[in-house]
Formats: sequence, structure tokens, C-alpha cells
Amino acid sequence: MPSRRPPPKALLVGLCLLLALAAGVLATHAWLQGDGARARVVARVQPALEARLGPVRLGSTFAVGWRGTVTLGPVELPGEAPDAPPVVRIDRVTVHPRLRALLSGRVEVHRVVLSGVQVEAGPSGQALRALVERLRAPREGSGAAPASASRAPRVWPEVRLEDVRLAFEREGRVEWGPLSARVEVEEAEGTRQLTVTATPPGGGTATLRLTSSDTGVTGTLEGQGLAAGALLALGEPPVGLDGGSLEGTLRVEDTGASFSVAVKDLRVNHERLAPGPVGPWAFSAEGRLRWRWARRHVALEALKVTVGAHRDVQVEASGEATWSAEPRFELRASLLPVTFAQAVAALPTALVPEEVDLTRQEGALQASLAVSGPVRERADWQVKAKLELPRKQGFQQQGPLAWLRGPFDYQPLTAEGRGRTMRIGASSPTFVPFELLPESLVRAVLRSEDGGFWTHEGFDFDSLRTLVLAPRDGKVRGGSTLTQQLAKNLFLSREKTYARKVKEALLTLALESALPKPRLLELYFNIIEWGPGLYGIGAAAEHYFDTRASALSVRQAAFLATIIPNPVRYHGYCTQGALSEQWARNVDTLLLKLLVDGALDQDQYQQALTERLVFACPRRAEAATSEE
Repeated sequence: MPSRRPPPKALLVGLCLLLALAAGVLATHAWLQGDGARARVVARVQPALEARLGPVRLGSTFAVGWRGTVTLGPVELPGEAPDAPPVVRIDRVTVHPRLRALLSGRVEVHRVVLSGVQVEAGPSGQALRALVERLRAPREGSGAAPASASRAPRVWPEVRLEDVRLAFEREGRVEWGPLSARVEVEEAEGTRQLTVTATPPGGGTATLRLTSSDTGVTGTLEGQGLAAGALLALGEPPVGLDGGSLEGTLRVEDTGASFSVAVKDLRVNHERLAPGPVGPWAFSAEGRLRWRWARRHVALEALKVTVGAHRDVQVEASGEATWSAEPRFELRASLLPVTFAQAVAALPTALVPEEVDLTRQEGALQASLAVSGPVRERADWQVKAKLELPRKQGFQQQGPLAWLRGPFDYQPLTAEGRGRTMRIGASSPTFVPFELLPESLVRAVLRSEDGGFWTHEGFDFDSLRTLVLAPRDGKVRGGSTLTQQLAKNLFLSREKTYARKVKEALLTLALESALPKPRLLELYFNIIEWGPGLYGIGAAAEHYFDTRASALSVRQAAFLATIIPNPVRYHGYCTQGALSEQWARNVDTLLLKLLVDGALDQDQYQQALTERLVFACPRRAEAATSEE
């Protein structure tokens, strides 16, 4: 057998060196994992962090990877309250060095990963705002170095955020997340660009780009396929928001900004809105803002808002705000001509009346609104509103409400639902045509319930302004016109939701478009409730005063006008046979208003003041008792 030759001496030396290097690497790695290494890192890292961030707490986690990565944590930024949880807590911070620089003996950071980030915003975001203000405050030794035209562009590390969650207080603790993001900074030729790409809860992407140069800062924010409900919920809206997708773009420059946003398939949920979720909603908005900070002036230009999947309803708006002295604003909006079919298509089915097919209603409507005044004094706001409805000569529209021009069967609206059928027309013995309604009764009811009936288009905007902008006790109530009450009584239930109010508004517009004012008034008097189970003015006149409606006196008419808001409750005056002192004053007050308006002359007024109301209810009760 041939003899085996010993390995070359060079190979043995190489193996020994390799083993020594491996042992050195192992020893170095073990040394880097020790408490001493952690102490040295913390001694350098913590002061640097506190110089920028204020108080910082570092946890006990510390590790060095084979590729030179350094992991530490948790990192906490405490709030102002000593017993409160930290405003920001980062479970783990991992720093990745640039391998090429590391092999050359330099330490350069390539990427920083922040994992498990928990933000505690606190009630109304107070804790988070306080932290932001603290971070914005200047700190000793943290000032920026003076700019230099010859300075070489800086290489910035990439920052990644993983599993970010935001917690805030809203009727209990609410968490929003998880979110992930990537932050990149690039410098070139005197400009610096910051790019943040985020994936919020529900999917989609949001990208923020900020460019800084000697001429200023410009920025763009873009969103694609974002979960609208989850994102909009951050603004703490007064309603629940579910589902939906959002896309939008915001571009900011030195003198202004332009924006566009579109939301579709969004559902809104609130017990006062409707029994269940209302949707899907689709809307979009686009416009421009221009500002002149030196003059303290901001202008809203060419705002266009659309509602509906096919942009069925369109509103154009503009406005401005100034704060050189007292902050003031002005807002102008116009509803472009829209048909009833387009309005119905733009709304979720939960807001559309089921009883009437309004898509068949003819014509188009349009409206305008202007609001202005001092920002802080809502009671001094000036409101101008205008509504234009489609009307044909003689109201001969062949729409879904044409049947209301002739006789029809009606089931009164009661607390339990719809009551016994009654005939509305000349064949009914209690029906009172408009021509036989006493002028004093009509004027008393309109003065009490709807002073602008003959001039408005279904909504009394002056009354609404008073109720909404400056209620005496801070509570918004009432404001329904006679036509709105008629729409509710004819078609709707007594459900107290905003969905019912939207249906009522659509039906009010249709009624005003389809019927002349005298017919609306005639229907109102003949179908509303005047007492327990008592419907129509003919039956009411006979029940209360044993007379025909056409023969009602001025004081009798004034009394009937005052009980319309709650006829069941106020029917007690009839059964008692006399008014209370307070209610007698209410009737006298209404009579005085009619005198001031010119609806009564002095003789009629004095006669009505001295008249004694004689109710027929006690006589009927005695007759019923004697028959038994």
C-alpha cells in the first residue's frame, strides 16, 4: 500500500487560525451578551434619547445578533401623571447595521424596527397631545447644526413600525390597530424627502410624502383601499361607522392645498338614527384651500360634494375665515338641480319612504344656503336659505301623490299604529272643505303652528335657525311646519328617529310639489288629531262645542289652535268644563298676537277676550250617565 502523506504545514496553520477566529467570534459574541455590554450601550443610548425625547425608560432586554443587529427594550415614554401607563411603549427596538460599512470598520445604521408599539392617548387625546408638546419643546444641546451649502447629503436609516396600536378613552377604553408603517428619508441636491407608507387596520395603503427645500415644504398624502369605518372612527364621531372603503389625495404647498376624497359602502349606526345600520353610503368631496397667514385669512375654493354611487346629488360650496380681530367665517353652498329619483338613489333604503314611490315624482328641486358670523357667537350667525320646488300650472302633475287631490280613505296615526278607516272627502259628514274653514280658525292655527305657511316651500328656515342656532335653554326641538306634520300623519309612524325625519323631509318636498297650499291646509285640518280618538276639525267642533266648524267663534278657534301640540293631554279642559288660569292666559296671548298681526280688529279682539267657553263634554258625560 502507498504511504499517506501528512497534510501541508500551511493547511494546518490555516485550520488553526480559523479555529482561533471562530473562538474569538464566539468569545466576542458572548461578551456582547453580558451585562457589562448592556450597561455600556445604555450609558450611551439613554442620554442621546433623553436629549431628544425627554424622560425615557429602558427595559432589561438586550441582545446582539450574528449579523451585528442590536435588540433592546422595552422603551417607554412616560406621561405627566406618575401613576398613569406610559404614553408610548415599544416592546422591542432592533437596529440593523450596514454590513458593508461594518466590514470596513464603520458603524452605520441601515434599518431600525420598532415592534409592538402601544400608544395610550388618554381621555380626549390629552396624554398624547401633552407628549407631543413636550417633544416639540427645545432642549439643551439639541439644536440643529447650521446649514452648509457644501455639506454632503446624509444617509438616513429606514424606520419600520410593526404592530402599532392606539388606545383612547371613549365611553370606556377603545383600541385602534394594528398598523404597520415604513419611514424613509432621502437627501439629494439640497432637498430632503420623507416618505411614510402605512397599512392601517382593515387593509389598504396610505402614503405621505414631504419634500423640504430652501423654498419651503410641500407634501402629498394618498390613500388607496382604506377601511373607511375604522379610519373615520379616529375622529370620535357621534355615530358608529362600519365597513366602507376610502380613497383620497391631499396636496399641500406654501400658499394652499387641494384635496379629493371618496367613500363608498359605509354604514352608519346609532339608536337615534334608525333601529339598525344605515347604508351603504357613497360620497365624495374635492376642492382647494388658499391661505395667507400674514393676513390671517383662509379661503375655501370650489368645493364640490357628491352623494350617491353615481354622484346623484351634487353640492357646490365656497367660504372664507379671518381671525385678524374676532374670528369670523362665511360659508356658501348650493344644491344643484336634482330630481326626486336622483335624491332617492343617493340615499340608503332605510331613509327612503316605503309608502310612496318618489322616483315617479316629476320635476327637479334646488336649494342654496349662506351662513356667516363670529365663530364663537352662534346666536349671532346670519343664515339665509332658499328652496325652489318644481311646480306645474294648476298642480296637474301625474305623480305618486296625485290621488291626494280627490277623496280617499285614511287610517289615522295613533300611538298603537293606524286606526279605524275614515273617509276624507265630501261624502263624509264631518269633512270640512277649505272654503268653509273659518278665517279666524285658519289664522289662529297658522299663527300658532306655522306662521310662514303661505310663503315657505315646506320648511320654515327662519324658525329652524332660531331653534338650532339660538335655543333659549340650549335644547333643539320642534320646528315642524304644517306640511311636515301632514307628511308624518299621512304616511309615517311615530318612531322618534332621524331616519323618520329624513323620510318626512322627502315627503314634505313631494307634497309641496304636488298639491296647492289650500289643499294642503284642507287635508291638515281634516286628518290631524284633536283629542282622544278624535280626528278632523268637523268632529272636533261638534265634540268640544256642539257646533259646526264653520260656526266656531274666535275664542273657540283660538282654544283649538292651542291644544294641537298635545290634544290628548289638553282634552282634560273639556271634560272639566273650564280652562285653568294658565291656559286661559295662553289663549289670550294667541288672541293678542292675532290682533297685532291684523288678523283681528279691536272689536273682535275685545269680544273674544270676554267670551266664556262653554264645553259640550260635561253635557255628553251627564247624558251618557242618565242613559245608563
